[in-house]
Amino acid sequence: MGEQRRLSPRPRAGPRRGRLLYGAAAQRALGRGIGQLAALIAPTLGPTARTVAIESLVSKTPEVLDSGATIARRMLQLPDPFEDMGAMLLRHLLLRVFERTGDGTATTAVLTQALVRALQRYTLQGGDLPSLQRGLSCGLAVVVEALAAQARPIDGAAAIAGVADCVVRNRAIAGRIGEILEATGPDGAIIVESGEAVETTFEYLEGVRWDSGLVSPDVFLPSGQASLRLVEPCLLITDVVLDAPERVAPVLEAAVALGAPRLFIVAPEVREPVIALLATNVQRGVLEAAAVVQAPSTGDVRAAILGDLAVIGGGHLVQHAAGGLAEFVPADLGRARQAWATRSAFGILGGRGTRGAIRQRVAEARAALQRAADDQYQRSMAQQRIGRLLGIGAVIRVGAASELAREDLRLRAEAAVNAARLALEDGVVAGGGLALVRAAAALRCRAWQADEAVAAQVLAVALEAPLRTILRNAGAQAPGRVLDEAGRRGAWETFDVVRGTWVDAWQTGLLDPLAVTRTAVEVSASAARTALTTGALVLRRQVRPPAGR
Repeated sequence: MGEQRRLSPRPRAGPRRGRLLYGAAAQRALGRGIGQLAALIAPTLGPTARTVAIESLVSKTPEVLDSGATIARRMLQLPDPFEDMGAMLLRHLLLRVFERTGDGTATTAVLTQALVRALQRYTLQGGDLPSLQRGLSCGLAVVVEALAAQARPIDGAAAIAGVADCVVRNRAIAGRIGEILEATGPDGAIIVESGEAVETTFEYLEGVRWDSGLVSPDVFLPSGQASLRLVEPCLLITDVVLDAPERVAPVLEAAVALGAPRLFIVAPEVREPVIALLATNVQRGVLEAAAVVQAPSTGDVRAAILGDLAVIGGGHLVQHAAGGLAEFVPADLGRARQAWATRSAFGILGGRGTRGAIRQRVAEARAALQRAADDQYQRSMAQQRIGRLLGIGAVIRVGAASELAREDLRLRAEAAVNAARLALEDGVVAGGGLALVRAAAALRCRAWQADEAVAAQVLAVALEAPLRTILRNAGAQAPGRVLDEAGRRGAWETFDVVRGTWVDAWQTGLLDPLAVTRTAVEVSASAARTALTTGALVLRRQVRPPAGR
């Protein structure tokens, strides 16, 4: 523990006036709020997790939940407004963890509660705050390094499914996610959507598919059919609003001259005169078939998708900024083995684009993925672009007995896909909290000074909290024995609370993505720093103080 600690007199809480809370009283209220939300989520940690029943706002039947992220979303307000600030701080951080990794909310909550409780106790007794902050930062760096040293690359459907099952808690869905990602790799375009039936269904995609449907489907869809399919069509990909028939006529002439009188158009907007021109030419036999679909998405994402589509088809994007259709030449048309469209989606199979051009677009999409950092929407869009450019993917249509259950399962399935992708990208560590316990051992092996040693020791103890919570949720006796035994076990051995014995984490699939575990530690340390440095709480609106204050 280093040098003897010198504690200054305990600071007095500042005055409390209605909407203001100062000093020690503010820190305690913040800590209590964090503790209450963490205590609510902690029962969901581990393979034998308990459930939490939350009053439903739409029915008399409460929701019974075992997902930390869903519980955090449902958390609205604590009775004490100052404690509520602590709960909302943790809630915000937990949802960020979930958006970034798809998992880890319960682990983050448990770590945060343990860190805040111990560090606040020390600072409120006069501990040196700057030294504690330095110790926490240095200790965090040691933990991240220790976790990275434990990580191992993952492969095989069974191992991927093991990671996914920890999130979705549905073996059938987890197993299929493992199969899909083994087949597609981390770059596969996996779309998770709500199904119509009770059962969850899976479909592999050939080629590429977008959720944007036919313009004027009543015009283009054959009577009584749900989809339109064009064989060996010409592809016009453009960001130009198609409003004048005379500007589109050269495109039709080029398709006919190329010997492929089947035209598939992707554009942001197509006006009625152009639709009438296409329909008339189909009726007269000039064109065998035609279809117009709306360009997917908006803004920069739409521009990137249109560029990808042009490259997939081996043509060029007809851009408004480059002269639009006034500069059109037949070489701008792409080709494909097949294109299809429905009222809500379209796809292209067997695009004639060159491998070199597609590889270049994939590299650009990977660069966009790196730039996206923690922006989950941008990351998801870049990931889908990569999968579609590579022409591999699958759809998971989630089914359940009720709409609420279906939505909850859909969110979990999306999170499981995300967590499994992270495992494929960054590797995995032993699950069940053992990787954190071994990182704690690395902390204790370092030499620390004065108050920095206190922060390192508190962090080491906090890293054991997830394992203790998992054991407690499973009803295990004497968790201290398991912790003591962990130091004598191999790096890939973990304690399986279901079987009540030590197992090989790799062989049994009890694995956690490195990115999830690392993010949980980093976010909990960030929450602890915020709690340590908060000197006052301010309410923006007048509330009645809780009873007893």
